Amino acid sequence: MLKLVITRLLQGVVVLLVVSALTFWLLAAAGGDALTSLSGDPLISQSALVELRHVYGLDQPLGVRYLHWLAELVRGRMGYSFNLHAPVVTIILPRLGRTFLLAVVALAIAWTVALSLGALAARRRGSWLDRLCEAVVLLTASLPRIVLALAALALVARTGLFKLGAAELSPMRVFITALVLAMPLIALFLAQTRAGLGAALDEEFVRVARAKGLPERTVVLRHALRAALNPLITIFGYSLGSVVGGSIIVENVLGWPGLGALIVEAVRTRDVPLVMGVVLVTATAVLMGNLLADILLRLNDPRLRATDGAIRTTTTGAHAA
Repeated sequence: MLKLVITRLLQGVVVLLVVSALTFWLLAAAGGDALTSLSGDPLISQSALVELRHVYGLDQPLGVRYLHWLAELVRGRMGYSFNLHAPVVTIILPRLGRTFLLAVVALAIAWTVALSLGALAARRRGSWLDRLCEAVVLLTASLPRIVLALAALALVARTGLFKLGAAELSPMRVFITALVLAMPLIALFLAQTRAGLGAALDEEFVRVARAKGLPERTVVLRHALRAALNPLITIFGYSLGSVVGGSIIVENVLGWPGLGALIVEAVRTRDVPLVMGVVLVTATAVLMGNLLADILLRLNDPRLRATDGAIRTTTTGAHAA
């Protein structure tokens, strides 16, 4: 397990370097910088703009600017926001907490709905409940998040469930925003739970458990569900990227003060240090989600741990030979 963690962390460092370099290059290729908006201001002379670009290092070659940003990152600093005039870390951390809260609640909603309905549908295949699950999967997979966010916005505007644009994070605001974010995940998790659990219930070990007289609830939850969990755990790791990507739309429509709304403003103003900070944090979150999924897979399935042990034994034997 330790070797797996170390390997994934080293791979993650390489991925983050590639992602950061690519993001830095794309921002430069898009044209403009944080001072471009000042070029049309009659109160600021061109000589003053040239001086400001020199002060902020914007007149240096792209590679030099990237290496300077990377050196600051190694020292534990993400730079200084041109637009908000504050260290990037102090800007990102509060919003990261809000986006993380939204992601956790959205994943909890998706898992709860998927496991509950999926388990019932798998036990009653062909019933009205099974057909209802098919309809839920079709509906939640077909509706884009922008449509769901606009529907939630209209609902909130009519009912006043919470104040749009308000700073406080009420439980109702958290739930509705997370529900919109969770809808596509419900389709993904529910379809996999229904199919995986249905296949597991037909396996020989489930029939043996039933023949021993175990209660059906125990058979489903302790035997069949564990066998069907591996694909769900894998999907969970990749779904973190979907949650973060989808939060950009949802947060902007519903006025959620998280990373999604922040990065849109940062890209619009060409605030490179702030964009780089948000991209780095979100990419790290996705990598950590995949690492967590790998660990959970091995905790759930002893065969994977045995495979890792066999690989280590084979490698050791080859080196000894």
